[in-house]
Amino acid sequence: MLQVVNLSIGFDKPLIEDINIVVNKPMLIQVMGPNGAGKTTFLKTLAGLLKPIKGSVYINGVDVTGDAEKAGRFVTLSPQMVLFKQSEVFPISVWEFVEFGTELCHKKKGVVVSKDELRNIVKSALSSVGIGGELWGKSLWKLSGGQRQRVFIARAIACDMPIVLLDEPLSSIDPEGRVEIANVIGSLSKTKIVFATCHDPEMLLKYTSFVMLLGKGKYVMEKPENVLRGDVLRKFYGDAVIEFVDHIHVCDYHI
Repeated sequence: MLQVVNLSIGFDKPLIEDINIVVNKPMLIQVMGPNGAGKTTFLKTLAGLLKPIKGSVYINGVDVTGDAEKAGRFVTLSPQMVLFKQSEVFPISVWEFVEFGTELCHKKKGVVVSKDELRNIVKSALSSVGIGGELWGKSLWKLSGGQRQRVFIARAIACDMPIVLLDEPLSSIDPEGRVEIANVIGSLSKTKIVFATCHDPEMLLKYTSFVMLLGKGKYVMEKPENVLRGDVLRKFYGDAVIEFVDHIHVCDYHI
């Protein structure tokens, strides 16, 4: 169970204040909001990578607030590729990247896996996101942006944590690939608590239990049909919301 209590996130000043949510079963929660609203900050706070301005995060009753080591026993975060700076690029193959992350995650959980088990886990995860054997020995940084995004998702899958945080998992992926990855995320949400930020909510909508909308210092978390409405979206996106007969247009995507 994930419990967020009176959480205010941000840096010098709060981006979003007094977040209170409880998630006690597997599901997909889409996190939406304008650029700079605090979506990535929220995910990093859940993962213990950032300390909140106030409030607490509990997982299975354990206080993991601002503690990446404690949170790491329950949570895996797949970041946006665009957040990586050139100085942070290090030589590592696709296989090594997923294998190292997977082994580390299992150690955090206190689970020992044999070399054969580890190999099978990594192979299955990479295959599930469409990364074939011809790419396993290739440098992670020589892949296309979409391929790297798939590898990051594969590592999140292989870690097998109860909570999976995906920051823009469909970015840089071609339209056909987005459908494939959306299906993978949908399957994942049957057994995990999955939070996914996304600028194209339609792709994941059929798997989504709740939409969490952030912006202007506030948030709302409701079922999609209660959030993806012009009157609600306009409170967060302002004049960027344009309603047509059969859909709502927000920036560069349709609902």
